[in-house]
Amino acid sequence: MSRCQPYEVNLQLTAVLSRLCAFSHPLLDEYLLDPFVHLSAGSRSLFAVLVRVVGELMERIQQVVDLPQRLLDTRRRLLGLHLDHPALLQGVIVLEEFCKELAAIAFVKMPLDRNHDRFCSGPGSVGPEPAERS
Repeated sequence: MSRCQPYEVNLQLTAVLSRLCAFSHPLLDEYLLDPFVHLSAGSRSLFAVLVRVVGELMERIQQVVDLPQRLLDTRRRLLGLHLDHPALLQGVIVLEEFCKELAAIAFVKMPLDRNHDRFCSGPGSVGPEPAERS
């Protein structure tokens, strides 16, 4: 059984999720945009679902020959330059664009002081180490 949804369904779903993420509500922000949110057993965050989808996608695209060129061709087709629409490559493009949109929404909505230490300090981070308290 194929796990691919039609391109139009993927576009509608990501549009709804993007609007929910852009809506200003603290609970929606926490559930949809915080990758570290603590949930009850059996619940999954949007981040967890995206990680799973990307993992499945990475397995499936291993079988696609000349992936960069095929993605470029698919982007051109989606702009109306051709009529053929391969579902897997469309899914890759929708997922890429959705993740970019979510990142932009999260960036704009995150106050400068919120969770600054969580994201900008510690080993391997790009931010400065927190100052020592005396």
